[in-house]
Order: sequence, then structure tokens, then C-alpha cells
Amino acid sequence: MKIDYDTIYHFDLTGRVQFGDMPTDKLNELFQDGRVASKFLENYIPIWFPELKFVDADGYDHVDIETGERKWDLKGFTKGGASYVPSNMIGAGRTVDLQEAHNHANTIDYIFSDVVDFPRVKIRFKSGKQLVEEFPKGKIDFKHRDKLFNGKLNKEN
Repeated sequence: MKIDYDTIYHFDLTGRVQFGDMPTDKLNELFQDGRVASKFLENYIPIWFPELKFVDADGYDHVDIETGERKWDLKGFTKGGASYVPSNMIGAGRTVDLQEAHNHANTIDYIFSDVVDFPRVKIRFKSGKQLVEEFPKGKIDFKHRDKLFNGKLNKEN
């Protein structure tokens, strides 16, 4: 699938996720938590978008396979919204330096994964520069879900 920043990609994983004998409802609930879903999606994104390679580097998760120069960071959109500030600024005892977050965002792009309705997943590619302009506080509240996930819709996969 070709990356298009104006497209909202829809994937339906219904019946395709399992872990031993764990009930499907419980798995779906777990995957609605971005902390759980992110590790799986980081590795699955290159299956959906083979022009990307998962590298798990400091400050970004993926690079383009052609040059390795374009960088993307995967961010999860959940019932708590999303944030594009670097992960090392999020958590107990940590502070967000918005200037530093903006500087970082201006050098990379982002992949947002909406797992609110898991097993249905939405993916949106967004430039860091655009995020800084549209969401200068580094946080995207749940009420702005439609704003983040607006654009051309692809067919569900």
C-alpha cells in the first residue's frame, strides 16, 4: 500500500488476532490500550506499508527502505487522545519541553494508529510540521479525533 498523507487507511483485524485460549473480547479490550497495541503495530506497519522498515531508533520507529532518510514515529490514538511529544517526555516525573518537542517534530513525520474501535484500526500519516501548526500543545484531545482522522478514505482492508 502506498503512503499518502491525505488518506485514512482502514484495517479490520476481526478474527485475525489470537493469543492461546484468551477470549476475543478480552484481546480486543487489551489492544485498545495503546501501550499494548504499539509493540504489535510497530512491527505490523511494514506489512501494511512495505516501503517502511521498523528500526526502533531513539526518537522514531520507522524509516523508508529506499533511502533510510525519512523517519516516522508511531503514535497511538486511544480514548485518552494522542500526543506527538517524544516518549522520553511522557510519564511520571517527566516534563514536556514544547520547544524541544516542536524542534523534533519538525524533523520527522508521524504514523497515528487509532485503536479505539479495535479490532478495527485506522492509520494516518501526518507530517511533524503540520502537527506543530495544527496541535501546538503537543497533545491531541479525543474530541479532535475527527480532525486528526479526516481526509480521503481508502477501502477497508
